[in-house]
Amino acid sequence: MTHTKSSWSGWDRAGALSGAAYIVMINVGNTLQTGGSTDSHPSGAADLAGFGGHPSLAQGIGFGLEFTGMLSFLVFLGWLAWFLRSRGGPAPWLGSAAVLAGGVTIAVKLASVMPMGAGDLDHDVLTPGLARVLADMNGAAFVLTFLPFGVFMMMTGLAILTSRALGRVAGWTAVVIGAAGVVLTLATGVDPVSTNALPFILGMLWVLVIGIRLGVRAPRAAAPAPAVDELATA
Repeated sequence: MTHTKSSWSGWDRAGALSGAAYIVMINVGNTLQTGGSTDSHPSGAADLAGFGGHPSLAQGIGFGLEFTGMLSFLVFLGWLAWFLRSRGGPAPWLGSAAVLAGGVTIAVKLASVMPMGAGDLDHDVLTPGLARVLADMNGAAFVLTFLPFGVFMMMTGLAILTSRALGRVAGWTAVVIGAAGVVLTLATGVDPVSTNALPFILGMLWVLVIGIRLGVRAPRAAAPAPAVDELATA
C-alpha cells in the first residue's frame, strides 16, 4: 500500500503533527522550568536554590508540557512506523530501527527526571556539592539522549531514501544530522558541558518541519518500481 493524496486522512495528519507538537511542547516546557537560563553549569549554590521543594506555577506547567510532549512523540513514533512501512521499500526494517531508537531517546529522557525528583524530595538535607552532582546527572542524561536521537535521525533518513517516502533532500538531511550528532557526542565523551548540541537542535528542527509538512499536505505518491525485462533476466 502506498499513500495518495486522496487516502491521506485526518488521522495521518494528526500523527504527523504530533511530532511537531512534541518539539514545541518540550521547548516551551523547558523554558518555563528553567526560567530561560542559558548557564549550562551554574554553581552548586544555584543548584541548591533550584531544589526548593515548592515549584512555581510556571515550573509546574513547564513539567506538564514536557511530559505531554514526550507522550506526543510516542504517538508520532507509532505513526511514523506505520507510515514508513506502508511505503514499502527494500529495507522495511529501517523504519523499525528508527522507532526503536526514538523510544530509547524518550526512555533516557524520562530517566533524567529521577535525580531532579530526588533533589526536590530531599532538598532540606542537600549540600551545594550534592545538588551539583544531581544537576549534572540530569545534564549528562540529557546529552546522552543525543546518541539514540542521532540514530533515530539516521535510520529515519535511510528509511525515507529506500522507501521514497519523501524527497531525497529530507532523507539525506536526516542522515547527515543524525551522523553528526552521534560522532560529535562520542568525540566529547558525552560531556554534559562541552558537547556540541547543534546537531540535536537541527534534528528537532527537522522533526518540526517534517511534522508540519505532512500535517498540512499529503506526501507525493511513491514512484513505481522500474519494470524488469523478463527476457533480459532470462
